[in-house]
Amino acid sequence: MKHSIGLTLAAGVETEVMVVPAGYKAEVNNMFVSNNVGNNKAVTIYWKHGHDPLHKIYIVTGYIISANNYLMFQDSMVMQEGDSIHIATEAATAMSCIVSFDLRKEAKTVAFAGE
Repeated sequence: MKHSIGLTLAAGVETEVMVVPAGYKAEVNNMFVSNNVGNNKAVTIYWKHGHDPLHKIYIVTGYIISANNYLMFQDSMVMQEGDSIHIATEAATAMSCIVSFDLRKEAKTVAFAGE
């Protein structure tokens, strides 16, 4: 099942954009974050593992998106049940995001070493 989630991100806080439901895997095909203001603004994006909430994989940290521009990732990751994507924006921002993914019902898998 193909899905897209589009959100207006709250300024200066972290937003949980998506969580993979129990019994599913999500193949994220595209992640888009836009800066809708006339100033350069920073964004941090990370993937949090569902089996260990302290395990965060940072995609970008404090990445500057120039005024009225965007950041895009394509064919980036396969997520397991409980995994989530988080985006934190700097204060006084006006940012939006779209995450597109294919959600598949699958049996639970064993985590690989170091995951």
